[in-house]
Amino acid sequence: MYPETRDPQPAFRLFRHLFRLAAMLSLAATALPPAHAQFGGRSAEFGMSYVQERSKFLGSSSSDYFYLRGAKIDYTVDLWHGLGVSATGAGFAATNLRGSIDIEHIQFLVGPRYTYNLGHITDTAWNRHGSAFVEGKVGYTIAPSGLYPSNGVEQTHASSLTYQGGAGINVTIYHRFDLRLIEGGYVRTALPNGGTNTQNTVWAGSGINFHFGR
Repeated sequence: MYPETRDPQPAFRLFRHLFRLAAMLSLAATALPPAHAQFGGRSAEFGMSYVQERSKFLGSSSSDYFYLRGAKIDYTVDLWHGLGVSATGAGFAATNLRGSIDIEHIQFLVGPRYTYNLGHITDTAWNRHGSAFVEGKVGYTIAPSGLYPSNGVEQTHASSLTYQGGAGINVTIYHRFDLRLIEGGYVRTALPNGGTNTQNTVWAGSGINFHFGR
């Protein structure tokens, strides 16, 4: 089973830290266009999304399913004809599950992403209409508080390797600003739970995206 905590406001604390990070990266992103010009004009994207992740407690009942809600930020650099590398930071939380269980996950992931751009940006034309992407990432999930049973011992925190596969669609709204219409994927973690010690979850979200370069 997932961890139980006594803190009544874990979700608010988690979201506050994540949005502070997103705000700082958004400010930093304003300096990216000249930086890309210095490195051969590589294109890049910076996205922010609201995400829901569907998971479950140990058991086979339909009532064992629940949703984690949170936000994610990602930064991608195109290395060669749409194939690039992408890094993601995400935070999820759920509170008062079954009356007393709170869950927090913080994830850091990196891996390849392939992006297909519909149209492009040049010095004389703006005909980019959006993009679609697929990605595979590996990283780490940190669960900063709770009780995690492992070998008969209840730990107060846990972490595990994490694997994620996903895809999404961006639609250009104005010049370099996109609406991330939809994105989703699959995540596998291995946090201690007193049973299988594995979690297989699906997630979906939407948000905004900023495109830099061509």
